[in-house]
Amino acid sequence: MQIAVRFSGGSRSDFGSHAFEEVVLGALERFNHLLKNVQVYFEDINGSRGGVDKQCRCVLNLKRMPPIVIQDEDENVGALINRVAERAAYTLSQKSDRKNRRNIKGAVSVRHLPQEMPE
Repeated sequence: MQIAVRFSGGSRSDFGSHAFEEVVLGALERFNHLLKNVQVYFEDINGSRGGVDKQCRCVLNLKRMPPIVIQDEDENVGALINRVAERAAYTLSQKSDRKNRRNIKGAVSVRHLPQEMPE
């Protein structure tokens, strides 16, 4: 799985010295088999004025499924990346559970096949 982090409206140092890649990787590590790549975009919406102005958009590009987009805003970048990573992990767990339930439901058990009547 590849993780790309991009910044808009400022440089990486403007968003703090957080380990963005490690946070996302830690949260999504168990879903590596589902993911092609992850793109995380940070934007400082209103510049240096302060307030709730950091926006994070996370795009999860999946294998054989449409991409998932998670977007959130906060003034604290550390809390923002943690929340987005947790939401991404939760969403992937829901998708994975749904996919597994469909596969189990579609499987036919040998015990439940109709048996031939003796002649």
